[in-house]
Amino acid sequence: MDIPGYDPRGTFGMGLAYATSDRGACHQRAWTVRAELNDPELERFSFDKKAGIVKNVQDERASFFSLVLCDFAPISEEDCVDMWNLATGFNHTVESYLKCGERIWNLIRLFNLREGLKPDSDKLPPRLFNESFTKGPAKGIVLTKDRFEQSLKEYYSLRGWDEKGLPKKEKLKELDLLEYANLIGV
Repeated sequence: MDIPGYDPRGTFGMGLAYATSDRGACHQRAWTVRAELNDPELERFSFDKKAGIVKNVQDERASFFSLVLCDFAPISEEDCVDMWNLATGFNHTVESYLKCGERIWNLIRLFNLREGLKPDSDKLPPRLFNESFTKGPAKGIVLTKDRFEQSLKEYYSLRGWDEKGLPKKEKLKELDLLEYANLIGV
């Protein structure tokens, strides 16, 4: 999938989100723009702290989309949990709701790996590292390949994946997904 309108040279977290999305460069899987532009603690032209943000937003979005809700609906995590509990009869908390999202994300990763998508696909087009904007707030900005790769490794670590981007057996066990480890030969 081509990169959508949120250019990673303007918000570096989107670069990591695009590279690790489960279906190509999808902004809906982890839209980090809100955090990067609104949180004064975050530097939008840096990969610092972005791996954790991307992982957390991906987990939340995976649970959110399992409820088949409109992406534009201003619904809190608490309201999502209430809807989920009403629909299923479960007694989820926000924590367990997010853990379900993490399970979904890992199961999708296993499926994609089984279908031939390799971790070396977790990358961005070379032009994002070589070409800069000629005007605007991101004028002269390019992504740095080394820092991107470092952030990708941090992301893999936060996910409980190995340095190649494969889910570790321990993570699959923690998420009660061990029965699917054979999909990738773990």
